[in-house]
Amino acid sequence: MITISSQDIKELNKKAVDILVDNISGLLEKQEHVIFGVVGGSSMSGIFNLLKHEKRIPWEKIHVFMADERFVLITNEESNFRLANETFVQNLPKENAHPFTDIAEYETELKKYGDSYDILLLSAGEDGHIASLFPNHTSINDDSDHFVMVKNSPKPPPERMSISRKMVLNSKTALILFLGEGKKHAYQRFLEQGDVYSCPARLVKSVENSYVFTNLR
Repeated sequence: MITISSQDIKELNKKAVDILVDNISGLLEKQEHVIFGVVGGSSMSGIFNLLKHEKRIPWEKIHVFMADERFVLITNEESNFRLANETFVQNLPKENAHPFTDIAEYETELKKYGDSYDILLLSAGEDGHIASLFPNHTSINDDSDHFVMVKNSPKPPPERMSISRKMVLNSKTALILFLGEGKKHAYQRFLEQGDVYSCPARLVKSVENSYVFTNLR
């Protein structure tokens, strides 16, 4: 696990994009395409806006899937896909953008390209959750291989889908952001020894190639 720290969020965003470019390039030397899993949220906007103008990535070889989504229309302001779609996803061929449908269909769609996400871009919540895997909750305890249905999310809206605990662990590369004072407690919990059930963000520690970006000390 590599930790990248800076008080300058713009610098962190740029470094995250550089790492994404490097990892995508490395993967494409060995495979035909890359499955890129993303979440929504304000922490993602800086990276997404940089990706919008990123010419080093062959977007025709990138398939974007959601790691977390709310059960709303993709035009709804609460849709995680909406932010990605309004920024960098427009660089992709239409068939390479994969908004959430339902869990069974999404799993079928994923399996057209692979059985797991190659790269995950995540942001930790104030309670240490990632995607919609929440601490001490049915979501993090679910043993599904791919996706989890969340009907009682501690954060609104209550109905969501999420990649499963196993899917996080099966990803080849994971980037996680801890940005802002509101994430300080979560970052401290992440750094401590402990299980993933009390702090789902700790799953990233077990991903073979993982990066942590933070402006916290």
